[in-house]
Amino acid sequence: MPKTERLIELMMTVHTKRKFTAGELAAEFGVSYRTILRDLDELSALGVPIYSETGANGGYYLLNEPVLPPLFFTQSEAAAMFFAYQSLQFFGSLPFDAETRMVLKKFYRHLPVETQERIDAMKDRIVFWNPHRPKAAEHLETLLDAAINQSVLTVVYDGTDDCAERSIQPIGLFSWNGFWYCPAYCFKRQAFRLFRADRILRAEKAASPLARQLPYPSVLSWIKHSESECSEPVRLQAELTRRGARRAAADVDLFKILTMRDDGTGAIDANLPRPELEYFGELLWNLGTEATVKEPAEIKLQLKRKASDILARYD
Repeated sequence: MPKTERLIELMMTVHTKRKFTAGELAAEFGVSYRTILRDLDELSALGVPIYSETGANGGYYLLNEPVLPPLFFTQSEAAAMFFAYQSLQFFGSLPFDAETRMVLKKFYRHLPVETQERIDAMKDRIVFWNPHRPKAAEHLETLLDAAINQSVLTVVYDGTDDCAERSIQPIGLFSWNGFWYCPAYCFKRQAFRLFRADRILRAEKAASPLARQLPYPSVLSWIKHSESECSEPVRLQAELTRRGARRAAADVDLFKILTMRDDGTGAIDANLPRPELEYFGELLWNLGTEATVKEPAEIKLQLKRKASDILARYD
């Protein structure tokens, strides 16, 4: 077996075994003990994190963050990798953002010149645009790790009224209109809540309470369930101008219940859970005169009170 092929096979083998001796590898590859030692030294020089331990129970170990064995891509597959990354580059924040950029640099550096030229041309011709959000979501990795491990976090959340500490158990992350959102079980409210990730000012693993068995195996299952669930339904009807419809379409919650007309105006006709009425009233208030609520009476009263409060300030 040629040396280059043997090194590649050896790299794949040590990743599979995780713990091994030079004698075992020498026998497996049919080479001398000294040759295997030289090969292991070369793999270490290439960045494979091999650790040796002496003694009766000694041998070689692979450290916790191994370098993955080499992969081989066609030109189209390499372009597809950059195409996927291109869809993420205009997010203000990404989980593992620095690592992602480093991987792409390493990957690009080892591509043939003609493949690099094809990728360069592609980058100038296609963009997945997201609105610029100046406030970064600084705790995406922590939130994602907690969702994967189903652990509880203590977070400080910048809510509508004030900053408050909460214990949450994240389900996952999803992006919408340039923002990252984290649906999670809130132990304070004893209910599921949707948190905007850039409003989480601090996040750390919590000693208590204990994690719950959540009914959602994925963030997508939570999204689908939240769109279909409606307890204590109350009908919301509203008319929106062209400007109001466009602004509503940019909101993650209003968009789900918005109907766009051919002339650009919009309408909302949906059943909402009663506990969510005040929240949707706030969203419609933000549209100002671009939205007219027909029902329910609770939201109409909420808007009247807010308008009266503003008028009173200028009397």
